[in-house]
Amino acid sequence: VILGHSIAFSLQYTSNVPNFASDFLQRTSASAITNALVSVDTFFVLSGLLTSYLLLKEMKKSKGRINWFIFYFHRYWRLTPIYMIMIGIYATLFNHMIFGPARPPTDTSCDRKWWMNLLYINNFVDKSEDLCLAWSWYLNNDMQFYVLSPLLIVPLFYKELIGVIISVAFLFGVTITSGVISYNYKLPPSTLGGGDPNTDPTHFMTSYYIRPYCRMGPYVCGVLTGYILHKTKGKYQINTYMNLLGWALAATCASAVLYGLSGAFRGEHLLSVEESAVYNALHRSVWGAAVCWVIFACATGNGGFINTLLSWSAFVPLSRLTYASYLVHLIVMNVFNLSRTRPFYMTDYAQVYLFLGHLFISYAVAFVASLLFESPFMALEKIIFPSRARK
Repeated sequence: VILGHSIAFSLQYTSNVPNFASDFLQRTSASAITNALVSVDTFFVLSGLLTSYLLLKEMKKSKGRINWFIFYFHRYWRLTPIYMIMIGIYATLFNHMIFGPARPPTDTSCDRKWWMNLLYINNFVDKSEDLCLAWSWYLNNDMQFYVLSPLLIVPLFYKELIGVIISVAFLFGVTITSGVISYNYKLPPSTLGGGDPNTDPTHFMTSYYIRPYCRMGPYVCGVLTGYILHKTKGKYQINTYMNLLGWALAATCASAVLYGLSGAFRGEHLLSVEESAVYNALHRSVWGAAVCWVIFACATGNGGFINTLLSWSAFVPLSRLTYASYLVHLIVMNVFNLSRTRPFYMTDYAQVYLFLGHLFISYAVAFVASLLFESPFMALEKIIFPSRARK
């Protein structure tokens, strides 16, 4: 996410935008970055999987008795305090952090729409300029999916077949809805284009990209994977040939999603409105299914060296800062970009340099923000609900 944003938000401040962007889009290898929007869908998969697995585990332990107030309160309390504080900082202090000639007019979106963020519904705005802390659309989707998750998970606990049917119906509904919206608005397959002249990107963000009914597919895939891991208890030996086949299919699906638009970006085959609709309907869920295979294979001991890599202990402390770093990273990037006194010449080396700098500073700021604003509220929850803390 930080890599993709680092490149996307720095280009407008460079002196060689047309040449660099054109050359970058021509490379097949760059498709993993230009199509990195699916990295967000990976987080939706993880969210659905963990919610499903942990809720099913708790329901089994308590014989189906769940305190739903605590279920929802914990999620809201976990996300909201630091989220609201970052909105306050962005709305009041952001412009005072910028000292370059590119300093923008004061953004009033948070003054007008902050309450939508508080209720986690700001992904239903009609205009992108009304998005307060625009990148927080992800949090709103994730919260909405969490609110709906018992509709998928509870049936899986009591009536497995009915639960699976409901989840598949949700997945099918999201797929059809995404395709219909894409076709109706004549959307291209990506924010970077890739569609023929008949496509129109005007409504891509507000009518498709940030809408929950177009983004829930990977979350449902995660819910089903969490259910499977709960049933198998993380122990399932896969035949060697079936394991290889599973990895091959997952790699093929992931590669098709990441590199499927490389020809369109090079101008060799621009997607029609119909082709774009099919791509927009399917590619997020296909990516989610591929990620689910990786998780399932690694969790059941069939992941080989990939499991060893993903289980590296250094990822544990970094993972605890993921949420805070997501909230602060674009503030860090925008302060840097808008404080520049002149455009710079973009190269691959410069992009790597910028990315590493943004990554390091974002995590450093996230560490401080987590200590000051996130951890105290988590500790306060343990005081308010000591029984949950013991669990």
